[in-house]
Amino acid sequence: MLKPTNTVKRLQEYADLVFIPYVKDQLQHAQSLDIIWDDYATNSLKATTREKREHGVRQRVQSLTTVPKNWKEFLRADENTKEIFSFLAQQIPPVKFGDGKRVITTKGEQVLCSPRQFDNSSLTPCNHMETDTRILVHAAGHKNIVILAFMTNDP
Repeated sequence: MLKPTNTVKRLQEYADLVFIPYVKDQLQHAQSLDIIWDDYATNSLKATTREKREHGVRQRVQSLTTVPKNWKEFLRADENTKEIFSFLAQQIPPVKFGDGKRVITTKGEQVLCSPRQFDNSSLTPCNHMETDTRILVHAAGHKNIVILAFMTNDP
């Protein structure tokens, strides 16, 4: 997960000044980019494993929310992670990434796109809980793909 810079004060600034520029940078090398997030289901085997881990402090994720000082601790709380993934996914559709550029992102079971008129019916609903199986659905039919993986606890 991309760490916020010291100049970023609110989560909307994190989206605008860290996340979206990173997405635009990745599109320098591709026509299409799929951003696939984990879906944190409460009744899964993985949820039980996560329950045993160290927990972070719960903080609501909204555009005016102050960026947490301890980003790693913030991401340890499943609800924070779930909400930040959803928040960042919502930032994608309104952005114009350039002619011929396409960004697709998951938001729970939804699939959001920029440009909005892209036909995503083959990808939705995205009901695989794990990112690794979600990736396979998005990779199907492509001849060349590059996969970048970030963990929520990456530096």
